[in-house]
Amino acid sequence: MSDRLETDILVDGPPERVYAFLCVPANHAKFIPGMLEFEQTSPGAFERRGATARGRRRWLGRLVDLPYEITICEPGRELGMKGVLGPIPFEDGYLLNAQGNDTRVTFWLRFKPAGVILLAMPLLLVWGKIHAIETLRNVRNLYQAAA
Repeated sequence: MSDRLETDILVDGPPERVYAFLCVPANHAKFIPGMLEFEQTSPGAFERRGATARGRRRWLGRLVDLPYEITICEPGRELGMKGVLGPIPFEDGYLLNAQGNDTRVTFWLRFKPAGVILLAMPLLLVWGKIHAIETLRNVRNLYQAAA
């Protein structure tokens, strides 16, 4: 069983503009399912390695704070971050590939559980796949509504 899952969607727009949309912290609160707040916590540009943010979402019926850090920043190509959801560290990101005038956006997610949480990995992967599909649908719909 792989610890990384991926799903993708076609978005109507060039990679540079889709990437710029992904680099607006406030947009994450709109397209990440269950996210109530998402704010940058470090000074400077969000689209740089080491930039930090804090999200707040509902998860398993509770409010949970999620610290994030940008780990991959390739303008027009890839944005990646790491975070912690309750007791579960994870990494996720967006790969962008031009397809004509459109962009194939691939959302990837890797959970990094340890200890007894490893037993929940099959359930985490199912939840993660659903989360990835919903996230990408929201990215496409919100981006295209704003364009």
